[in-house]
Amino acid sequence: MKDFLLTLTSLKECKLTLNEMFNDNPQGKFRLSVIKWTNKRSLSSNSQQHLWYGQIAKAQGDKTALDVKNFCKDAIGLPILLNSPEHGDKIEFLLHKLDYYKHSYESKMKLIQCLSVTSEFKVSESKEYCDHMIAYYNYIGVPIKYKD
Repeated sequence: MKDFLLTLTSLKECKLTLNEMFNDNPQGKFRLSVIKWTNKRSLSSNSQQHLWYGQIAKAQGDKTALDVKNFCKDAIGLPILLNSPEHGDKIEFLLHKLDYYKHSYESKMKLIQCLSVTSEFKVSESKEYCDHMIAYYNYIGVPIKYKD
């Protein structure tokens, strides 16, 4: 169940769906998050990140948006993903099998393009990633911020 609009009218349908989940997997454990629904449109986190990659590349002059994205996935995204209870062990195993940290910087940047990093993030991890990007790039003199 993903992005289910829960209202008094849909509450019964939600209960049925949850019951089916447990009937299909009685020993299963599930994570349920309930947040207030809003119809306010904003720039998605993914779009925000790609906007920043382009802005940073332009400000730095000698990099492409893809160069910035790869650097951020490696330097900011991997540590977040490695701390993830859901993905940490798997990504650590994969990095170990690839001897990832023994590769040259250029080789790591090619490898990181093949790895799912930011697409595996939960909302809180994506926010953490964006917050770290802001802190890092503002610190080195490339001002970025969330789009209003």
